[in-house]
Amino acid sequence: MRRHPLLLAAILAAPACDRTYGTSLPGDPGDAFVEAGAPPDLALGAHPMSLSIPVDYRDQLDVLFLIDNSIGMEAMQQALTNQLSLFLEGASDLADQGSYVDLHLGVVTSDFGAGATGAPGCTPSSLDGGGDRGRLQAVGRKAPPGCMPPKGANFIQYKYGPNGPSASNLPGSQGLQQTFACMSAVGTSGCGFEHQLESVFAALRNNYPENAGFLRDRAALAVVLLTNEDDASAPPDTDVFDQRKSGQYGYEHSYSRQTRFGVMCGGKLPPYGPSGGPLASCVPAPNPSGAGPGKLYDVSRYIEFFTRPKLEGGVKEDPRDVALIAIDAPEAPFEVILAHWAPVVGQPYEGCGAINERSNPPCVPVLQHSCRDESGLLFGDPAVRINAVVRAASTHAIGSICEADYTPPLSAAFDTLAWNQGVGCLPRKLPADGSGGLLVRCAVTEVQDRAGVMTKTQLPECQSDHGNAPCWEVRTPTDACRSRSPDAAAMTLDWGGQPPSRATIEAICQAE
Repeated sequence: MRRHPLLLAAILAAPACDRTYGTSLPGDPGDAFVEAGAPPDLALGAHPMSLSIPVDYRDQLDVLFLIDNSIGMEAMQQALTNQLSLFLEGASDLADQGSYVDLHLGVVTSDFGAGATGAPGCTPSSLDGGGDRGRLQAVGRKAPPGCMPPKGANFIQYKYGPNGPSASNLPGSQGLQQTFACMSAVGTSGCGFEHQLESVFAALRNNYPENAGFLRDRAALAVVLLTNEDDASAPPDTDVFDQRKSGQYGYEHSYSRQTRFGVMCGGKLPPYGPSGGPLASCVPAPNPSGAGPGKLYDVSRYIEFFTRPKLEGGVKEDPRDVALIAIDAPEAPFEVILAHWAPVVGQPYEGCGAINERSNPPCVPVLQHSCRDESGLLFGDPAVRINAVVRAASTHAIGSICEADYTPPLSAAFDTLAWNQGVGCLPRKLPADGSGGLLVRCAVTEVQDRAGVMTKTQLPECQSDHGNAPCWEVRTPTDACRSRSPDAAAMTLDWGGQPPSRATIEAICQAE
């Protein structure tokens, strides 16, 4: 696994609340301080561009793991547990450098019940029932004997220090890895109509006593979804999972009652029969206000929660504080065949000739796995709905559940969070210099609050090797700025290490 200590520092450097600072001018005495207001000309021309980039180093990171607890997930659950130490290497590296991360680690399952009636192995999704309903699991149902929960909470609290944890709620002599293993041993007896998206939505939105204190206002948030099937999140009053509705919805299993009413391919719901090859252009089936044609929740419910600011119903004040990470199966190929619904878990289906729901085993439409490793222990079905939600987040990563190593998507999440923080956007198009650079001059000042005393430091433009960090550079548009203006360039800061605490970057720029 690649180590990214500087990138992990940046995941925790997020925009602070609005502040008003002044800016120092080139050539001013060291103690000069000009009150904030209209930007001075600075001999840069008549129309300078003024930027203010607040930076507040954060040491808090909340990580919520959604672990699919339906049948067949044993090997994939174990792979995640085994790789937790690799996931945490970035935090350990930071501790080695004197920067100490304050972690919360929580686990929820995919079991949220199955509609108004429930289904075999699934309770109804009533308001007071419905599986685990996004409640944090202090100890998994299949945890080994002797497993102890975290002390005083249903999640792990672990703050790194110079000589190990400076604070934690680990029980007794049970270490971080072992305590997470106890939490994540959720078993495989959960509902087979997985509500992955609704479970994390409820965990972070509902005021469950079991979840109290997990989500912190100032912490960055990472949500990791480990699952080998697509999402079946549906309203609690739906009848789509009703065992008695086979005449209306088809045989009661995951394709007929879940995927077939949650996905559209080529503009229509997939068939209750063989697709005649892979289907193209598969996207979540819309179901705005319950108007169909899908039967599951419209994915906008979750996209808005993770991508809108808190004032507009989102989970965080700034959506850039959210990383969504999926370890699931690729959306393609998406192919429906007729097969006997009595498979050996993870093995190829045995084909059959004609639909017969009453035969033993029944011959019904099934969705082919979109990935499978050689052993058959790691496998998954197309995750169309889940991946659509994950990709909507400005910071996201998706990896295959059929790969033995899950650390690349986790590592990539730190990368993308890093580059989406501490960015300022210049609103006008800048001329190019002919060699890939931009023609712009800037006066950039770091204004920092040091125990109530304001200090100012002029920052240089970055050299080609960034050897003069902390420094700044202006680059062609990044995703963070392109959403504001197609012509906007981005000013980024390279701290050369840990970002400052309680600082604002004031910049005045002019196109040459």
